[in-house]
Amino acid sequence: MEIGFNQNVPAHGKLYHVQTEDVEATAEIVTHVFMDGRILHTYRLSYADWKTAGSWQDRVAEQAKKQHTLMVAAIHRGRFEQQGA
Repeated sequence: MEIGFNQNVPAHGKLYHVQTEDVEATAEIVTHVFMDGRILHTYRLSYADWKTAGSWQDRVAEQAKKQHTLMVAAIHRGRFEQQGA
């Protein structure tokens, strides 16, 4: 199962790009915040321990969406404004 989100986010007079993906090889959900082709921030969440539970794929999909949404909200709150200067 491959899950991913890509979104351009205009905020504070700048254009950010948020990319979230399920990296099954390492059992991680990875979210990057980019601006001008460089990574400003990376957030990784391991889900290796979830694989023993039933319906772990649904949990990964839900977490990926949540993680992506939280990063977009952080941009709007100005979390990366100084890094993008």
